[in-house]
Amino acid sequence: MLTSKKSSSAHKFTLRIGFALALCASLTGCTVGPKYRRPAANLQPFHNAPALEVRTVSPPAPSMDQWWTGFRDPELTRIVKRALDQNLDLAAALTRVEQARAAARGAGARRLPAGTLNGSTTSLYQSTESMTGRIGKAFPGYDRSQNYYDLGINASWETDLFGGLKKGAEAATAEAQAAEALHTGTRITVAAEAADAYMQVRGAQARLIFAKEQISTDTHLVELVLR
Repeated sequence: MLTSKKSSSAHKFTLRIGFALALCASLTGCTVGPKYRRPAANLQPFHNAPALEVRTVSPPAPSMDQWWTGFRDPELTRIVKRALDQNLDLAAALTRVEQARAAARGAGARRLPAGTLNGSTTSLYQSTESMTGRIGKAFPGYDRSQNYYDLGINASWETDLFGGLKKGAEAATAEAQAAEALHTGTRITVAAEAADAYMQVRGAQARLIFAKEQISTDTHLVELVLR
């Protein structure tokens, strides 16, 4: 009976060792190697790369308020300039910008100390019958013509206790900026309308040239067929 129990225990121990060895073998088989590392690629520069860079270099784009100069068309530039110089809406917008800037400067100046300087002069010709004339004519060198000068200086500074002057100055500055933005938008719109009209005329001229060339080609084909 004792021998049977020992045999059973040895059999279980053997099964456990076999299971452990099989598990280790399966885990070893699932191993895929070390962590992937991207190889460093040392590429040599292309033999004609500088030439390609030279061909792809483009001139800097013009600013938004001068975008039409990017076409490098003197006629287009002349037309847009003439439209900008003679447009009444653009002139009115520019006047509003100047007015808003002046208002902003005035609103900012109200926050600063203010001073006034007053001067006046008075010329008198004393009568010898007046009290001053009777006393003065007794002294040698008395001059009946007299000049009096008056000079006055006033200074004031309004304290902005509740921030009203500051808010007014900020509002005036914002209005000036809005007027400038409106002027810029009007300028861009006028330039765009002039350029669009010019492009339409150029397109019509190109289509007319193409139509004339097509007529000439068709006429030549008709002549060849009739021969």
